Amino acid sequence: MKNFLIRTTGTLMIFFVTMVHAQTFTNYTTADGLPDNNVLGVAVDSHNIKWFGTQAGVARFNDTVFKIYTTADGLIDNYINCIAVDKYDIIWVGTDFGVGKLDGTQWTSYTTANGLINNMISYIAGDPDGSIWIGTNSGLSSYDGSVWTNYTTTNGLPNDMVSYIAIDEESNKWIGTWIGGLSKFDGTTFTNFTIEDSLVSDNITAIAIDSLRNKWIGTYSGISVFDSLDRWVDNYRLVDGLFNEFVKDLDFDSKGNLWIGMYADYLQDGGITKFNDTTWVSYTVTDGLVDKLIKRLAVDKIDNVWITTGNGVSKFTDKNTGIYDNPNSSLKIYPNPARDILHIDQVTVPGQLTIYDITGNELLSRNLSALFNSVDIHLLLPGVYILKIKEKGSVFTRKLIIQ
Repeated sequence: MKNFLIRTTGTLMIFFVTMVHAQTFTNYTTADGLPDNNVLGVAVDSHNIKWFGTQAGVARFNDTVFKIYTTADGLIDNYINCIAVDKYDIIWVGTDFGVGKLDGTQWTSYTTANGLINNMISYIAGDPDGSIWIGTNSGLSSYDGSVWTNYTTTNGLPNDMVSYIAIDEESNKWIGTWIGGLSKFDGTTFTNFTIEDSLVSDNITAIAIDSLRNKWIGTYSGISVFDSLDRWVDNYRLVDGLFNEFVKDLDFDSKGNLWIGMYADYLQDGGITKFNDTTWVSYTVTDGLVDKLIKRLAVDKIDNVWITTGNGVSKFTDKNTGIYDNPNSSLKIYPNPARDILHIDQVTVPGQLTIYDITGNELLSRNLSALFNSVDIHLLLPGVYILKIKEKGSVFTRKLIIQ
């Protein structure tokens, strides 16, 4: 996600835009093959197979047929609190009685007898190195396939009630806790972040990391953002565009859009919100969502958003074409982010370049020759812009970041 936050005198400028979105909800319930409609978790494997954890077992979905796993198949317990897929496409599930692992054909169970710190599992995440990180109500466990290692407040965790785990590309573990805030574990040291560090709340419910290594932290009071250097950037709340502030889960799609699932118990209302750096768009049951009671969400390999709820699963297919790259264009635009010069290569016929700010004001216009062009942009201030190129009667549009 091109998360360049535009600021003027320290205030984030968010633009609310009324847009027409072509979208489709496809809903699945027990009538379609789910073992139960209370679906508490979702994970997507490398083959784009969807895995759901329900209160009556695990469901594997290949977009056509559900295959169900229960204790009769070797599952440790049918009530699944969380579900994850590791780098080897092994399925891991957390229950109140320990962890279950499906290696493709066989289930294996792990409990405190094996080295797990507590049998009541709240969250599981797979590390790119192949290890598994497991959050419980009594601390954090890691398992490398042979050795269990446990961590608690005595090791530096801010609180032993672990609620969420995310792992960045440098293998840092980002651990959300209840009451204690956020913690970063680099393999040696825990570095903790709380409301004293501008975190919007110390009750963490979700963590997502974008392509620029910004950390997006979901809470029951909104979202906080920390940059690639772990510095606080901003907080987002209802007034900024969230459907409500009770964040349940976060995930990014391949275009860098942030998808947010929310449910406020005291309002008994929930929905999902899409944020594309400038615009917030929310969807609810009136748009086709299967239920208000959002549990988790995950984006699959082709950018469908899968939302689990207390009354089934929704697949959201977003067909909005507001800012997009023409897939038939051979244009190459670089660098992006840019500073002084922007290069536009492989222009098939002479065309025209126009750059707008995100309010729609035209700032720069240049004619383009065929093949290669260099455009001087040094007079443009750092920020996010919309670049539009007309060629051969078609329009190519892209978001441009200037540093």
